[in-house]
Amino acid sequence: MGRAAIQYRLGSGTLVDVHPRVYRLQGAPSSWEQKLKAAQLWAGPSSAISHRSAAGLWRLDGVDPGGIVELTTTAGRSAVPEGIVLHRSRLLTPGDAGWLGPLRVTGVARTLMDLGAVVADPAVVEAAAESAFRRDSELFARLKRRLEDEARHGRRGFGTLRDIIDLRNPDAAPTEGMFETLMERRLRQWGFEMPVRQYEVKVGGRVIRIDFAWVRLLLGLEPRGLQWHWTREAFQNDTDRSNDLALTRWRIVLVTWWDLLHNPNKVRANLPELER
Repeated sequence: MGRAAIQYRLGSGTLVDVHPRVYRLQGAPSSWEQKLKAAQLWAGPSSAISHRSAAGLWRLDGVDPGGIVELTTTAGRSAVPEGIVLHRSRLLTPGDAGWLGPLRVTGVARTLMDLGAVVADPAVVEAAAESAFRRDSELFARLKRRLEDEARHGRRGFGTLRDIIDLRNPDAAPTEGMFETLMERRLRQWGFEMPVRQYEVKVGGRVIRIDFAWVRLLLGLEPRGLQWHWTREAFQNDTDRSNDLALTRWRIVLVTWWDLLHNPNKVRANLPELER
């Protein structure tokens, strides 16, 4: 449509002005995704939804975008419309961004690299990374190579993610949820020997996986949350599993979400074997 046609529809109320040269139909229900698309159209083809907004679209653990509209662009932009958080980057390669439905979004790897720049808590970045590793078994290796390549080219950013990758055992299985990720982070802060994740113990005719295991001590630790254990079937399975492990020499310490967040010293006191 030409300028006159647009002005006519704006005047009649058929179109609503959203951003410069970006409009929506009157009556179209507002949504976060609609705001993301409008911002992306305003920013142009050299932009992509990124950082917390991208993490929300990818449904990474621990990240609540809270309706934020966040983009990265390689183009110069002056006045940024209210409600848009715009990051400028010298580099946004074709491999860094692609289409997720109608939205151009940074890929999971680039999203994780960017996340540490805007999220103050490294635990959130780690939880997001672990959830991404669960979906893609090769992502850890790709991220490590990418970070090494960035360093060789003198780009020393992405420090939060770099620290997480450097500390993580490359052979470790991903955690199975944010609860386990935060528990492992707490163990690391205490200076404890790091456990084996998802260790398999054969008891009779069944195989039982222990979330965190110190094999030489025959000590296991398991986060226990209502999300996975509240049904009758889950309760029965947990009981059978606990009874089977009781027949072995393993000692299993159970940790609730409440204790992890509000009473970590209680958790630590239940692990005297690990104190140095």
